[in-house]
Amino acid sequence: MRILALFLALLFWLALSLVIKAQIDFRYRRKDERDHLEIGLRALHGLWQFKLQVPTIQFSWEKGPLIEVDPSVRSGRTRSKMKTQARVRYVRRHFFLRLWPRLHRIMAGFRRARARFYRSIYCTALEWRVAIGCRDPVNTALAAGAFWSVLGVALTRFYRQIQVRVKKPLLQVTPLFQTPGFSCDIHCIFQLRIGHIIFAGISLLRTIRLGKSRLGKRG
Repeated sequence: MRILALFLALLFWLALSLVIKAQIDFRYRRKDERDHLEIGLRALHGLWQFKLQVPTIQFSWEKGPLIEVDPSVRSGRTRSKMKTQARVRYVRRHFFLRLWPRLHRIMAGFRRARARFYRSIYCTALEWRVAIGCRDPVNTALAAGAFWSVLGVALTRFYRQIQVRVKKPLLQVTPLFQTPGFSCDIHCIFQLRIGHIIFAGISLLRTIRLGKSRLGKRG
């Protein structure tokens, strides 16, 4: 009876997850050499909230690729801070030799899973502000024009991958002729269903598992 009750509860939770909508608030800011990343997740009309803040992102290449982040995680009224270090490890050569013949199939599976996941995402707010300045006014004007081209290419790819419900996205490139510097502010709000996240994760795990099993049979 307990197993049956647990199974029914799991089915009910999966069915409920297909209906529950989640809102993701993404904001990335960069000024000179400082980065700030904020990701907020809301569901059930604000009854469940999660917020992740990454105030600093530093890259250290003295002892190999090292990424240091200092995140601040907030869930409801509680808040905790932690510092994480992630170092890239070296992979043995024979792993790539076994992976290479199956790489195109694995990547095709990743692309299919990514495409299915992106199609279920709706963008309801899009703001992108860039300010750039060089010592030479001519270089400042050229850099501002180049960033407009970058924004155009990025938005074209963005519109092709997900469903954008923003009539007039806010795009702004400000040339700084008086003071050299650079700043970037990206703010987006996405909506999707919790069930789509679950199914995308299952599809991704299935792709990874199939890739590992094929590598094991080949080895």
